[in-house]
Amino acid sequence: MSLPLSDGTIVQNRYRILRVLGQGGFGRTYLAQDTNRFNEICVLKEFEPRSQGSKYAQKAEELFTREAKVLHQLHHPQIPQFRELFQVKTQSRELLFLVQDYVEGKTYEELLNDRRNQHLTFSELEAVQLLQQLLPVLDYIHQAGIVHRDISPDNIILRQWDQKPVLIDFGVVKAAATQAVHSAQTLVGKPGYAPIEQLHKGSAEPSSDLYALAVTIVVLLTGRDAQSLFDPRDLTCQWKQYANPSALFAQVIDRMLSNRPSDRYHSAREVLDALSMVSPGVLIPAVLPQPTRSTHQGTVALAGRHPRRSTIATTGNYPRPWFEAAFDLPLALIKFTYRTLKAVFRLMFGIVRFTVFGIFKFILKLLFWILALFSLIWLVPQVFPYVAKSVPRLDQVMPKPTTVQAIDYAAECQKLGIDYSEFIVQVNEEFYRKYPDRRGKPLNQGQADQRLRSEWHRIAQNLLNQKSGRKSLNKVAEY
Repeated sequence: MSLPLSDGTIVQNRYRILRVLGQGGFGRTYLAQDTNRFNEICVLKEFEPRSQGSKYAQKAEELFTREAKVLHQLHHPQIPQFRELFQVKTQSRELLFLVQDYVEGKTYEELLNDRRNQHLTFSELEAVQLLQQLLPVLDYIHQAGIVHRDISPDNIILRQWDQKPVLIDFGVVKAAATQAVHSAQTLVGKPGYAPIEQLHKGSAEPSSDLYALAVTIVVLLTGRDAQSLFDPRDLTCQWKQYANPSALFAQVIDRMLSNRPSDRYHSAREVLDALSMVSPGVLIPAVLPQPTRSTHQGTVALAGRHPRRSTIATTGNYPRPWFEAAFDLPLALIKFTYRTLKAVFRLMFGIVRFTVFGIFKFILKLLFWILALFSLIWLVPQVFPYVAKSVPRLDQVMPKPTTVQAIDYAAECQKLGIDYSEFIVQVNEEFYRKYPDRRGKPLNQGQADQRLRSEWHRIAQNLLNQKSGRKSLNKVAEY
């Protein structure tokens, strides 16, 4: 990759480069001024794939153009606003630039680090408010047929002037650009935040974003890294022991964290409906001096590096006007009447089902199944007379497996100087290679999965023995 553009460079006879904000695998991000719009601050994303001159460069350009189309169809106050896409040709290279709005603020990763320094974390009240403010944004992009794929604390920024969270750095864009450079399918998503179906299969749906958002919430509540909360043995997130949440709130988060997509909420709107039962207090922003700002304010991932800091204050419920409170009792009566009528209707419908016709239908079904069962019992010995004698018993074919006891893998990895997370990933991959049908399915603690658990521990211990053998050989070689 070539050198970055120097500060003060004018691009497209319009954008003056101020400084480099960041650098990725396919380009850089610059902070710039739009000289055609009263020197308004904006962000330029430079695209220069490493495969310049190859057939993948043209494909990369096409996918990067698709990024602009994805951003162009999104118009939401809590999503970065796309401005334009243009190409610049120089003597030595060709560059593509994507222009987005800029906003002052700090990412939630930076806010969490500030609180960690004070031995503090986010409260449940703040977590509920963050969900209530971000779920409508997810509902908006999901309705547009777009999945973010990369939700995490460093991809959510608290905008300074209105204290609202904004969603940045769509993972589908990263997938397109990276796939173009490497000419292969790219699995986008951070380990610990992305669900299993996204990391292992590359498939993502709206429930995948809900999973990543739930992990983000528990990280903010506990102050711990996402991977440290994840138990690789049963593929669950162990977070409640560090956060002490309320029962209803924990129930909502646990459903969002389900390993199976079908067990999660199907939409962000369903999560909002479930959160309405939690009924927490309200989080409001502290009074801040209002800066002079332009009419176009957007977000970028690194915008939080601005030296000014945002603050948050908590309080109770907002004081409600009398005309709003006057509707509480009528609405409660209407809701109670609706639920009562609904219960009565269900009861009456159930009684109708168990009339003479319903009982007669039930008897016919019962007789049919009894007849089918007796026919099967009679037919099997007639058609397969030697089956019972020729087929060996299961305990004769499969001897009783030996049980391998679990050990403290974290301590063993620390002794050997091995990264514990990478070790668990290697054991899981070896296990899934041997039992591909178990991928994405956690092992139960019951008797049914005892043989599989023993196999997992055997693989883990063999891998430890191999790594300890390599360690000793390295020491002998050094000696």
